[in-house]
Amino acid sequence: MSLTVQFQTLATMAMMGLVVGLNLDFYQRLTVQAIRKLWSRAVSDILFWMVQALLVFYVLLRTNEGELRFYIFFALLAGFLFYRKFGRASFLSVLERGFNLVSWCRRLIIAVLQVVLVDPLKFILKLLTSSVMMALRLIINILSIFLRFLLFPLTWIGSMMKPLVSRLVPSPIITFTKKVYNNINRKLKKLWHFK
Repeated sequence: MSLTVQFQTLATMAMMGLVVGLNLDFYQRLTVQAIRKLWSRAVSDILFWMVQALLVFYVLLRTNEGELRFYIFFALLAGFLFYRKFGRASFLSVLERGFNLVSWCRRLIIAVLQVVLVDPLKFILKLLTSSVMMALRLIINILSIFLRFLLFPLTWIGSMMKPLVSRLVPSPIITFTKKVYNNINRKLKKLWHFK
């Protein structure tokens, strides 16, 4: 490996140390509230460090065909420490603003969807249910009036024939008929006063 390639590798690995530091802070900020269980946190930490290792090795592979030297680890550490010392505070400030902006955008989208979709759908559903209930009430009232109109001649004939029927028909049958008539009449009254 030539000296130029070694310097390129050194500079690239220092940059990768900086990138690993950025990724670590981003990962910690992202998962500090999202992952609370210890075992899921451990699994996600292992996956994070595996991805970082693969990323560093991929860059190393592209830079010097994957030759691993001792100074590469020092370059990674130097880049990481440089980020921690000089760039971390600024990055965390920008990161927090970015998360606040994303949170604000999410709340804004939810509020817009609530106003544009959910509230009109609720209003339409309320309007439909009240219309259906009014239509059912109207139909039941019309049917009740119609049944009263149909039953009026029968009640009139029944009241005219009541003395004759009471003499000819045995009293248990008359009692049963009165109960059936009272039940039908009670149900019709309930339908008439349907709310």
